[in-house]
Amino acid sequence: MKKSFLTGCLLAAMSFGTAHAETLEEAMVMAYQTNPGIEGQRAQLRAIDEHVSQAEGGWRPSVNAVTSVGKLYTKTPDNSFLPPNGTHTPQSVGIEVSQPIFHGGRTVNGIDAADKRVMAGRAMLQAAEQQLLLNVGKAYLDILRDQTMIELYRHNQEVLDVRATETKKRFSIGEVTQTDVLQSEARLQGIKTGLTQAQGQLESDRAVYVRYVGKFPENMQEPKLALEQPKALDEAVDLATRKNPAVIAAQYAEDEANATTSVNKGTLLPQIDLVGNVGRNWDQNDFIPGRQDSAQVLLRMTIPLYSAGTDYSKVRESQQTASARRMELEDVRLSARQMAISSWNALLTARSAIASSQSQVDADELALEGVKKENSAGTRTTLDILNAEQELLAAKVNLVQSKHDEAVAILQVKAVVGTLTAEALKLPVDRYRPEDNYENVSGKLIGFANTKD
Repeated sequence: MKKSFLTGCLLAAMSFGTAHAETLEEAMVMAYQTNPGIEGQRAQLRAIDEHVSQAEGGWRPSVNAVTSVGKLYTKTPDNSFLPPNGTHTPQSVGIEVSQPIFHGGRTVNGIDAADKRVMAGRAMLQAAEQQLLLNVGKAYLDILRDQTMIELYRHNQEVLDVRATETKKRFSIGEVTQTDVLQSEARLQGIKTGLTQAQGQLESDRAVYVRYVGKFPENMQEPKLALEQPKALDEAVDLATRKNPAVIAAQYAEDEANATTSVNKGTLLPQIDLVGNVGRNWDQNDFIPGRQDSAQVLLRMTIPLYSAGTDYSKVRESQQTASARRMELEDVRLSARQMAISSWNALLTARSAIASSQSQVDADELALEGVKKENSAGTRTTLDILNAEQELLAAKVNLVQSKHDEAVAILQVKAVVGTLTAEALKLPVDRYRPEDNYENVSGKLIGFANTKD
């Protein structure tokens, strides 16, 4: 019977009446589908997809229509055999087609760099999705903890109310002193302060929940979280340094920087284009006063000789950027390793704290009963009872906090090893597939975006 009170508090915090209980899974699904932050990240990735289409444009021809009209004034010497002075209105229309043949490997390397940028963007989107689900999970667990804390404080307040009333009655008949009355009142006011603080924390955590989920929490149900993988710290560290989305993104960022270096080196190589144009001109000069039609096909080679040193500067810049990305990758790996160790140890600490807190609750409950009996026998004071009740409350609060910390640590471990995703969690939701937009735009020759995607 004594152990059932904390369980009762949890049940009271989880449901009200017969209303539908909102699960953590439902909260995550709602956030995954509607959170504006993650929608913005998806739109950002769709923008990055366009870099591939732009890079593939290096294989495609460009077609331009050109037209012009103006005034031409000529003045020739009197003894010249050229036509006399005159005014003309030259006009022209034409179409030019340019087909790239070889651009120093810039197209191939540009597509490679764009692909790596897309893959890095996908990894960062996965990291953002994991962070969102982690934030939702933590907010959900925070609210459950706060509600349980409030129930504990309310129950303790009811007990202290009764205790204060009984102490006043006993004082009125001379069984206890004024000091006992004041001590009871002080403890009662202290628990009221704790209750107010817990209620304030609940409102704050509800606001956090609304930010991520988009709705007010209702009738929340305690989740059953389990950690299937990893099973040990070494496995957690290994997965974190290989599978963490931030690590994967940093790897692709380094690959992109290397490909960009090759693109910039390509600007130092010759460029070959096949150029064709057709045109029609009118009133160009006195020798051609009428219409003239023309058409030509050229194989044009451009050999860069010197461009103010900017080409070499861009190569040096990209080489330094690649070096920076390499160092960033190492730093991200070390960060992932540290987070894996921290979250794993937090999980072990929480589990140990649960065991010790439960033992403390059991011992304090027995101790409180003993103090009450000894007080009835006259060997214990009111203060002894108040102290025993306060110790029991503190033990129950610690137990609630430890269970909360264990659940949060499980989510954190999942996030650091890359398994806190909609797919890994098997959320009942239509997963966002970044590949769909990529496949749609990579070969798209014309048209605008559907911003409602």
